[in-house]
Amino acid sequence: MKILFFGLGSIGKKHARILKDTFDFELYAFRTRNGQETNDLDIHEFKKFDEAFSIKPDVAFITNPTSLHASTALECAKRNIALFIEKPISHSLENLKELEKEIKNRKLLSYVAYNLRFHPVIIQLKEMISEKHKPIYFRVSCCSYLPNWRPNQDYTKSYSSKKEYGGGVVLDLSHEFDYINWLFGEIKEIKGFCGKVSNLKINSEDILDANVTCKSIHGSLHLDYFTYNDERKIRIYFNDEYIEGDLIGNTIKIIGKKAEEKIIHKKCNPDDIYKKQIEYFFEQYYENNINMMNNFSEALKTFKTIMNFKDDCC
Repeated sequence: MKILFFGLGSIGKKHARILKDTFDFELYAFRTRNGQETNDLDIHEFKKFDEAFSIKPDVAFITNPTSLHASTALECAKRNIALFIEKPISHSLENLKELEKEIKNRKLLSYVAYNLRFHPVIIQLKEMISEKHKPIYFRVSCCSYLPNWRPNQDYTKSYSSKKEYGGGVVLDLSHEFDYINWLFGEIKEIKGFCGKVSNLKINSEDILDANVTCKSIHGSLHLDYFTYNDERKIRIYFNDEYIEGDLIGNTIKIIGKKAEEKIIHKKCNPDDIYKKQIEYFFEQYYENNINMMNNFSEALKTFKTIMNFKDDCC
């Protein structure tokens, strides 16, 4: 099997390393940065777009900047290449209608990569929610300090700091929207505030506070770039107990009516989460399951809702 990467930045390299360690595939990459050193994974690189397609790849990993996702995926879809699209789908709605049409008409396998669906805490929370154990409210938060994300890089030059490249908490931290949608049902409406309030030298939004309405439950969501103490938690309220999932501490805390407390510790290696995601993708590929979890059309519904909110509020 031939895999073609579009972009070999940090996330592209992570996926490529896992593929090299797990599968016996031929890996190639299309990169456009002039003067950039050859990758350290011994992956053959193309500098010209058409030359990259000459190998007739089976799967394209879309891991270039967010603003290039849709146009790159569209060119691949027109060539009947299966799509693994790193989150988010894009930075705007441009080209997405045409891309969805190509995917549907050609019955292409497509997947939008939100790896936190494979986090052991989220998997167990999903199992805890059922018709007999329905939540009545949720609070989700993701807080961190943007300059600490990439210690060896000037944060002001990262795509996260630039709205025009798809930066900003709404899309950069869209994992939260995705797993809210997965845990609590399709997101129907988002109302709230997003904007820039800190002194970070960025032109993208650094905070979101919103009320989120899903199929049968309401909740709240907080995202920011300026909290020094990292936090990524899912708080779920039931009639008979409270559950708190900590995606950084890898724990699930359960508190009952009498304030009795139980803590479940989960083993979580970040690389394992990415590996499970890639294994899932190729399992569906070999079964030709075009209706796999988080296929393009499924992910696009959530993305449209996010963008409608973003366009109105940010």
